[in-house]
Amino acid sequence: MENKYQNFPFILSYSFRNTSGKEIESCRSDLPVLPASNMKILTGFVAFRLLGPEYKFITKVRFAGKHLIFSGGPTPLLDFNGIREITKSLALNAGGLNHGKISVKTQNARIDRESINQAWNYADSAYSYQPRVTNFSLNENCMPKDKSKHDFDLLALHNSEDSFVPVRSPLNNIKVELNNATAEPDTSGSKGRSAIVIHEEGMDSIIDHMETVSCNYSAEVLFKFLSYAKTNRPGSWASSSKILVNELSNFLGYDPRISVSDGSGLSRSNFLNTSFLSDLIMKIHLNDGDAFIRHLPRPGVGTLKNRLKSHQKALIFAKTGSLTGVAALSGYIFSTDTSFSIIVNNYLGKHKPSSFIDEILESFLSTNEISGSGISKK
Repeated sequence: MENKYQNFPFILSYSFRNTSGKEIESCRSDLPVLPASNMKILTGFVAFRLLGPEYKFITKVRFAGKHLIFSGGPTPLLDFNGIREITKSLALNAGGLNHGKISVKTQNARIDRESINQAWNYADSAYSYQPRVTNFSLNENCMPKDKSKHDFDLLALHNSEDSFVPVRSPLNNIKVELNNATAEPDTSGSKGRSAIVIHEEGMDSIIDHMETVSCNYSAEVLFKFLSYAKTNRPGSWASSSKILVNELSNFLGYDPRISVSDGSGLSRSNFLNTSFLSDLIMKIHLNDGDAFIRHLPRPGVGTLKNRLKSHQKALIFAKTGSLTGVAALSGYIFSTDTSFSIIVNNYLGKHKPSSFIDEILESFLSTNEISGSGISKK
């Protein structure tokens, strides 16, 4: 592939790798770059490997006096429908929740109380893609700008992120939505009331949501949970950063020499290179199977819903990434048995930097025949 982008006024790095582990096409693949949401590949895979696809996040909810008590968790996927089911099972009615009569309390939290990563850009704190990260949450700790709208799911949130803002008080957000979920009075009294409700969220569901719609919130909760899983103490960004790098080093068999500050890629203190990413994805494919890789978006789906549609037969599964001046795409091409990572940094042009990434990927696909294993040149 011709490196015609070498002299462009932005940083381009890419690496294509075959099943023998050899880089077959590359450009500045050892250069440290900002990965943006390609960090979610690292977070998702380490969680998938460390905890297993069948792992369940268990939250117990009980009603005691005037207190609704949440215990365990975390609850990154809890939305309005989930709260409504909890209120039905506990047989709560609107009258008991109005005027602050019921408080929401928490116990046995599994991630710490540091809700904002110090490496994040303060200017992004007003946007729904950078909410406060807490153990117990509802609607990814976001609320609609139109306060009359409450009955929405997480997909609606991600389809219209500009219509939502972060909440300042996550527990109060849960209390407010409890009121909305119990707007219809419950006339059953105590009949059928459950003493305790178990809310479950599966690892597969969390990773699928995180990778498909590029959910920063789920990524950060999952990232912080890694250190709880290892130490049985409330998970933190600092501890999980060390654990993630250590787990990847053990898996790869070498020090990847990466900088990790968070799990979603929001931080501009994350650095890695495309050679590392293509190597990681290939080794995931060869050693851990494709259960994790198939959680990544594919053309026409998730964050790739409007990209690479003409290449659906190539069976591409890849994670997108974007920050101001940054674009990334890394994944696996099953038709050519190739892993790849393409990242653009320092881009100030008028066109979307993702257009350059798609052009590079399309150029690679056009010069390689589909084959059952490896790559054969035309």
